[in-house]
Amino acid sequence: MDAIKFISDCLAEVHLRLMATCDNLTNDELLWRPAPTANNIGFIVWHLARGEDARITNTGRLDEDIWATELWYERFGQPITAPDPGDRMGLRALAIPSLEVLVGYAESAHQRTLKYLSRLSDNDLDQAPDPDRPDFTVAGSLRHLVTHKNNHHGQIDYLRGLQDEAWDLPRGTGIVLPRP
Repeated sequence: MDAIKFISDCLAEVHLRLMATCDNLTNDELLWRPAPTANNIGFIVWHLARGEDARITNTGRLDEDIWATELWYERFGQPITAPDPGDRMGLRALAIPSLEVLVGYAESAHQRTLKYLSRLSDNDLDQAPDPDRPDFTVAGSLRHLVTHKNNHHGQIDYLRGLQDEAWDLPRGTGIVLPRP
């Protein structure tokens, strides 16, 4: 297996798991916080999708985030310049839309990532998208994306479990992609 296929499979599997974990969430579960300043599942899903969108735009040297080009900011009821995904203080006031909108944005960001990856070769992984940051390679960016998505997905699993002791990780937690 080549490196691009491996990265694509890692991202596809964590995405499948995220979608399975979000399946059938109620609005109350989506917005529940274990403490007043803690993140809720809705925010974490937004953060994951928004972070992936921005990372692929920057790593791929693409023109704009799909947040803007596909008008996701409108579906979220936000200005196009909504808080940066890492701006914790600005994000506490972020209105969380329906699960359908959140999952739609996450799916769109994921599909864009897979499309970007399909255009890469293993040789591209060592390239630095920004000549001013030669230490920031495509491989490093994609490694961060994989770990970032897995880390936050763990938070979502934890929040689901806190809310419903009968809830368990999606069956076969290491979801295996169907092979053609």
